[in-house]
Amino acid sequence: MSKKILVVDDEPDLVHLYQLVLEMNGYQVRTANGGLQALELYHEDKPHLILLDVMMPDLNGLEVCKQIRDSEGQASLTKIIMYTANDSVENRKASQAAGADELVSKDVPFENITAMITSYLATRPLMEA
Repeated sequence: MSKKILVVDDEPDLVHLYQLVLEMNGYQVRTANGGLQALELYHEDKPHLILLDVMMPDLNGLEVCKQIRDSEGQASLTKIIMYTANDSVENRKASQAAGADELVSKDVPFENITAMITSYLATRPLMEA
């Protein structure tokens, strides 16, 4: 069974690029163009991992992350990697407080993010599909 990943960003070109790279690496990928749609897809599909942009117009990634963590309770089985153009200390603290597993810069090469995703999905307990 391929692992399910939800990619969330309000920039369609970036979402498409992530989707292509991840699908080439054998993952089942769904995409959302904003936070509200991401929450719908999360509850509908329960992905193993979410790649989540911080800054979005309808509902920012920090709030999406917090709502997902609140709904999971102590389980926290969905891995959440947030990414941002501004990886300041404040954003790092905010993403950690929201429950993100990781915050990375949008400048990080796709190969590094793919390796990080592979590592998370290989070494962490996963929700059942």
